[in-house]
Amino acid sequence: MQRKKEDSLTGFDTLSTHGLALQYPNGEKIKYPDIQIKAGEKVLLSGDSGTGKSTLFKMILNEIKPTQGEIVFKDKRGKILTPDYSQIGYIPQDPVVFPGTIEDNITMFNSKLNKKAANWAQKVQLATDFEKFSDGIKTVVDLDKNNLSGGQRQKIILARTEVYNSKIILIDEGTSAIDSVATEQILKNILKEPATVIFIAHNLTDEMVQLFDRRINLSK
Repeated sequence: MQRKKEDSLTGFDTLSTHGLALQYPNGEKIKYPDIQIKAGEKVLLSGDSGTGKSTLFKMILNEIKPTQGEIVFKDKRGKILTPDYSQIGYIPQDPVVFPGTIEDNITMFNSKLNKKAANWAQKVQLATDFEKFSDGIKTVVDLDKNNLSGGQRQKIILARTEVYNSKIILIDEGTSAIDSVATEQILKNILKEPATVIFIAHNLTDEMVQLFDRRINLSK
């Protein structure tokens, strides 16, 4: 069976859900309201535990298939897109880093992006962490000694997502291990970018919430 050609998200205009639901093997079912998010919108996704926020991200990324309903991407002319999922940046709750330098982890070994990596290291407040490492951005990630904190790993993935100009960015508690002062500055920098951002977070200050265009609250 021939694989359908993936479309670039450069001309992406809307992401919408229609009658979306997921039933687990234990019989539990999550139903989602119909949602539409416009290109460039900054949306805070909230809701109690078990309302399917992280699961929604995995369905958007095509990692989980819904039991019913669909997620539709359209371009500015209303054409349905088969998205190139590599253009969707995803920051999970517990981001994974790999052997190599911090810079390698941001650029995915593309040395042409080194300058952008240094720039985004500043914007996600990672540069202040370099003071703790004698080699700065060239510090080697040691998975055995676990020489990076949870917050530092989150900052690396945030920087990687921005360096690669992701058109849509899904952030699932992606600043949970970062202090509130740094989180607010990171949000200000990321939300200034043209990308569409959907952000799951708890315990944001009122000032942080105000940085978003709107809030979508999921309920059981």
